[in-house]
Formats: sequence, C-alpha cells, structure tokens
Amino acid sequence: MTTNHVALARKYRPKKFGEIVGQEIATTVLRNTICNGKIHHAYLLTGTRGVGKTTIARIIAKALNCINIAANATNCEPCCACACCVAIDQGSMIDVIEIDAASNTGVDNIREVIDNAKYAPSESKYKIYIIDEVHMLSKSAFNAMLKTLEEPPSHVIFILATTELHKIPITILSRCLQIKLRNLHSNEISQHLHRVLEQENVTHEQSALELIAKFAHGSMRDALSLTDQAIAFSNGNISQDSTNTMLGNSDEDTIHDMLNYIIQQNSSELVTLAQTLYNNGYNLEICLENLAHTLQKIAVAQLTSGSTDDNLTNYAQAMDVNSVQLYFEICNLGLNQLKQVNDKYSTFVMTLLRMLAFNIGNRQQKQSAVENLNSINQAPSLDTKTATKITQATSIDNTPLKVATDKILVATDILDTTPSSIDLPRVEFDGNWLQLVRNLKSVLRHSAPFLDSSELVEFSGNKLHIRIDKRYQTSFSEHTHQELTTALNDYFHRPLELAYEFFENLTETLKEFDHKEQQQKQQNAQQAIHDDTKLIDMMKQFSATILPGSIKPKLGFN
Repeated sequence: MTTNHVALARKYRPKKFGEIVGQEIATTVLRNTICNGKIHHAYLLTGTRGVGKTTIARIIAKALNCINIAANATNCEPCCACACCVAIDQGSMIDVIEIDAASNTGVDNIREVIDNAKYAPSESKYKIYIIDEVHMLSKSAFNAMLKTLEEPPSHVIFILATTELHKIPITILSRCLQIKLRNLHSNEISQHLHRVLEQENVTHEQSALELIAKFAHGSMRDALSLTDQAIAFSNGNISQDSTNTMLGNSDEDTIHDMLNYIIQQNSSELVTLAQTLYNNGYNLEICLENLAHTLQKIAVAQLTSGSTDDNLTNYAQAMDVNSVQLYFEICNLGLNQLKQVNDKYSTFVMTLLRMLAFNIGNRQQKQSAVENLNSINQAPSLDTKTATKITQATSIDNTPLKVATDKILVATDILDTTPSSIDLPRVEFDGNWLQLVRNLKSVLRHSAPFLDSSELVEFSGNKLHIRIDKRYQTSFSEHTHQELTTALNDYFHRPLELAYEFFENLTETLKEFDHKEQQQKQQNAQQAIHDDTKLIDMMKQFSATILPGSIKPKLGFN
C-alpha cells in the first residue's frame, strides 16, 4: 500500500528566507531587522493569494525563536532543526498561535487574544500571534486590539496578513511594519516548477510549465496546485497539448481563426467557433484573455518597430490601428462581464459580435472598397481622382494593403478612415446628475458606491468632472475608474473623458439626497402621529406611550 500523497504546495513550502521565490525585497528587510536586533512588535504582510504571506509569517516566527539563530547571524536564517523550529513547522508550538480572522471576526475573539498576551511564553523567547485575513475582523475587534498592538508586552509579536490592504483601518496600519509581497513573474514560476518536477522525476515540456505559470496569475501556490493536477491528468508526462486540454485553454490557431472571422466580418463562422469552444469545455474567460493578449502584441507590432513573428506582422499590416485598440477594449469589457455572470456563453458571444457591430466603417463601405481596389488592379487607366479616393478609403498610412497573407484572409476587411459608424443615437446630458447616478447604478457593480457618493463639477462636451467623497479615496482603483468610464460611454453612446478628485463634506450627492429625503419622511411620519387627535385621545384613555423608534415612514408611493 502506497503512502498518502503530499500536495506539491505543501511539500515544497519554503522553510527559510533563502528558499522563498521572487520576494527578495521583503526577505531582505526582514533579515536586516532580525540580524540587527531591530525587531518590530507588529508586522503586516500584504499581497494577493498564494504569494507567501503565511509562509513568511511562520519563517519570521522560527527566526525569532530559533535556538541556533546565533550560528546563522550572517543571514539570520532559522536552523529548521531545533525543537522550536521543528514544532513551528509541525504546527505544534504552543507559543506560536495562528488565528483565522475570517472565522474569528468578533471582538470577543480579540479580547481573548489580548487577555492571553500578557502571559509569558512557555517554551520560547517570543509569543507570536499570526492573524491571517486580518481585514475580516469587525470594527469593534480592530478597536479592541489598538492599544495592545501599539504597546504590546515585550515578549509578544503580532504578524498580520491580508489580501485586502484597503480594508485595514489606518489606525492599525500606522502601528505595523508593512511588508508588501508582489505577484510573481511567469518566468520565476516556470523555473521553480522545472526544479520541482526534476526532483519529482516527472517528465515535462517547458512550454507546458510556462502555460501553467501564466494561468497561476502570479501565485506560486496556484501554480503548484495546477502542476499537481497536470501530473494526474497527463499520467506523469506533462505536455503542452495535455496542459492546454486540462486548462480549457485556446491554442494559437483558435485565436487566429477568431481574428480572421472578425476581420472578415464573418458573424456566422464566429458564432460557430464560439459554440465549438463552449461545447468542448474551453474556458471562455481564458479565450478572451488570449485574444486580448494577441491584440496587445499586434498593437505593439503596429506602433513600434514590428515583430519577428510573421503572423503578428501580417495581422499588424492587415488590421487598422484604431480597430485593434477598439477590439482590445471590447475584450477587457467582456472579461469584466464574464466574471460577473453565470451564463458565460451568451456574454462571450456578444463580446465577439460587439467587435463586428462597433467597427471602423460599415460592411458596405468595406465591400465597396474591395471592389474598387480590384478594379484598380485590373484597369490601371482609372482617373487620378478616383484612384486617390479609393486609396484613402483603403489605407490609413499611405502603405499598400495586403489582399491575402498566409492564413489571414483580408479580401473583405479593408478599413477606411471615416468615423465609427455606430447607429446608436448620441445621448445628451440633461443636467440632472442625481437621476443619471440612479440610472447608472443599476449596471454598476463594484463602483456603484463611489458614484453614489459623488457630485457633479462640470459636464462639458465629452469631458465629465466629478468630486467623490474622500472616505473612498484609498479603495478607488484603476478598475473602478475603468468601470465608471465604460458605463458612462455606454450610456451616452460616445467616449467620455472622466476626471475625478476627492473632497470632504460633499452635500450634492445622491447618497446625501436620499439620506435627507429619508429624514424628512421620518419627520413627517412622526408629525402625523402627533397630529392625530384620535390617537392622542386613545393614548390618554389607556395611559399609553409611543415606543421610541417605533414610528416608521409609510412604504410605497406618496
């Protein structure tokens, strides 16, 4: 009978600072503080999932309590052999307490920690509290730990870890030494996977590891978990083809087919391809990511010195610069929508069809341009005026267009320089900012609270300037800005330039308006009760009183 398998993410979890991949800045800071004896009473490790927060927290705990640390004074690495190090690795050290804040969010849990912190460690130099996902603590729990976090007993060290730094109160942040862990680069991950699989004696293709690294999105833990899955799926022989199948990833030929159908405006073949991908279990989000990645490389080839990849060069010559930029933005919009819906197929198809509908020039213009171009080639006696007009309709940079290159068919994809022919009517702003916010909130997800707490400064032409409540400044991200801009562009059917700034005490926001309206309704309801003479008489007759807080405005229409 074989022994139980140990997951790669656990088996190859780093035990020393030197074994951590890709976090050199963080480990250098930690080593220096320990080696120089400048140990902080509270550390805050931040970063996305799987980059090593909990692992580094345990290594810090070992380095601080290691019995043989003096022997490693040059690099302050834990020995991983003494009783303290072994106990921490095994999770049995009584003086190192790991707390999952997601399961212990209340103030009572934190008070228990505070009460126990005053007692000296039993077996080691320091009593160390590792609080994972600390952002999940309630407001009252954060308040309860403030004083202890600022001035803990000399034998206590707090190590906090979070994936959402913006949710940590500033009063907590100011009391901690922040260590930011970055997402790992794909090549760092793939090289580490190669070393792991060599030790495991697993046959593999490096291209497959690069694919796994890409899908891990900077997380080493996710990469090792996917590698475990790849080993099982390929029966110990990891190839690029088997990995593609396992991940539901679209290969390069599929992306080229997709681009060809978009260029040709061939909607029926594009929908058929989408249906095939869906039926074969492909990951539709990954398909769009791959398409966006290819479009990005095409754009670089168009606007720089070019590419050594013949396919990219051909696409760069065959596609209009503006169209590539437009397709890339549509891909990103589709990706955001795919992550928020259950019916991913419909959203995926509509994203692809949107690239046909929102195109530079319409189908008739392109077809006419192709026919005219063919006429030029067959009848060079056309007058100069006609030839010039056709050239303008078929070229954006005065360079000859390719009619067919390798796998790319562009006989019907000639683009002119006329403005985008979108049939949707332009919507003008009527000056009612609060109503506009109400309309947009129904289509927004993450950025709705920001718009709810905003007020209009100026809306002139295609430029919109707003102020946002300063309390939201730390959580406002580029993703928020992009979602707001996309919603505004879709609503007004034209591209808008959104400018924003943060202010305190805003009074013209929808949130403030609704609050005042609710207050007025409450006052009216209370006044109506006190003006009801029959009710007042009844209260006197039965010596009754109105319970505080029991009066509520009437629901429904006024």
